[in-house]
Amino acid sequence: MKNFIQTLLLLITISFSTMVLAQDNTNTSNGNSGHYKGVGQLNVGLGVGFNYGSAGFMADYEFLQLGQDFTMAAAVSYYGWDTYYAKYNTFGVGVRFRWYADRVLGITSNKWDVFASGDVGFGITNSNYHNGYDHHPSGSSVSPIYWGLGIGTKYHFNDKIGLHAIIGTGAQIGITFGL
Repeated sequence: MKNFIQTLLLLITISFSTMVLAQDNTNTSNGNSGHYKGVGQLNVGLGVGFNYGSAGFMADYEFLQLGQDFTMAAAVSYYGWDTYYAKYNTFGVGVRFRWYADRVLGITSNKWDVFASGDVGFGITNSNYHNGYDHHPSGSSVSPIYWGLGIGTKYHFNDKIGLHAIIGTGAQIGITFGL
């Protein structure tokens, strides 16, 4: 657990250092700049977690430009899964950070976005144990922190609608809305 906390703190420190040092340059007029769509995008989709085969729903809204190519989004999720002895569901609330790699990769199309994402937040998990497992109390618990990492892409049909996909600590596929 100590190594996990140290690794998490290192990742958070690196993320914030990168965001602070990144210059806010939103001018995309030269041919080497990406044309990513970030702030003002609502991303909703179906997801699967790679633990216990959980499946659910995720949504995030990119509301803040943190620097060149970086956005922050408010995120919510709901996942459910069943094991041999119990049914679980988790409602998560947190933030999703995205680094759009369009500029770095030389992607100039306004149809495609490529990004890396990181999530941090907390979850409320409910457990309902099956008969025969009465020695485990059913109920709710709050996780102190959850995190996730991934890479993804968006394809924009136009400024108002597109598709997105993310793979990493889980997987998500869904629709992107420009608001």
